[in-house]
Amino acid sequence: MRRRRDAEIPRVSELRVDKDCHVSSQLEREYVRQSIAILRKHHLRVELIKATRTYHGRHYYISIDPPVDARTANNLQYLLGDDARRVDFNRARVISRLKEWSLLFEDVGRKLKTLYPNAGTKAET
Repeated sequence: MRRRRDAEIPRVSELRVDKDCHVSSQLEREYVRQSIAILRKHHLRVELIKATRTYHGRHYYISIDPPVDARTANNLQYLLGDDARRVDFNRARVISRLKEWSLLFEDVGRKLKTLYPNAGTKAET
């Protein structure tokens, strides 16, 4: 039975992961494969994975189905290698029931690159 407090937590269909390192394209492809495998183990389908370069590394945006509650999303982001301090800050935001609990800051005009389009989704670059 769901607790009333859990019912107030927003459900999300996008995971956001901050990786503060630069890696080769081969290692990034392996990261995408491993991310899909991890999410499948949690009975989630990956619809799309996009990434953008940052000064320190990459931001990944992973669209999933079905949507999950914010606590679960934050836990999944941790399993996908999200920055540990960010996970802690996000946990505090979730507990405070902030609607925008998972923030990534992007430079204006930064482009996202599609790394994985699931069958049936339109690839964008």
